Amino acid sequence: MSLWNRVRGRTSVERKESEGVGSVLEMAEMFQGRTFQVKGRGIRAAHVLADEVARFVQEELPGYYTYTTRVQTYTDRHKIRQARVEIKGWIGLSRRMNRYNPFDWTCIIKTETPANA
Repeated sequence: MSLWNRVRGRTSVERKESEGVGSVLEMAEMFQGRTFQVKGRGIRAAHVLADEVARFVQEELPGYYTYTTRVQTYTDRHKIRQARVEIKGWIGLSRRMNRYNPFDWTCIIKTETPANA
C-alpha cells in the first residue's frame, strides 16, 4: 500500500491492470447499487448508475482505440467499499513508441459515497 493511500485512510487496496474494458464491466457489476462519477475529454457526469456505466463502456467508446484499464478497489476510512477506474485509449503506434499523441484518450470512473454513509 502506498503512503498516499495510508494518509487517506484506505485499507485493503487492490490494483488490477488489464487490456480491454472487460474489468470495467466486472467492476460495474460488483457495485451494482451504487452511483459513479465519470470524467473524460468532453464528459463530466455525476450520479451515473452502474447500468449506464456498462452501457457507456460497451457502446459509446470508439472501437478503433486500443484500451488499457486500471482498476483500484479499496475500503475508505468510513469502511465503505470504493473503486477508481482509469481507462486509457491509444490510437496507432503511440503506445508502443511511448510518444505523446493528441488523439489518445483517458477517462476516469469513480464510485460516489452513498448518501447514508
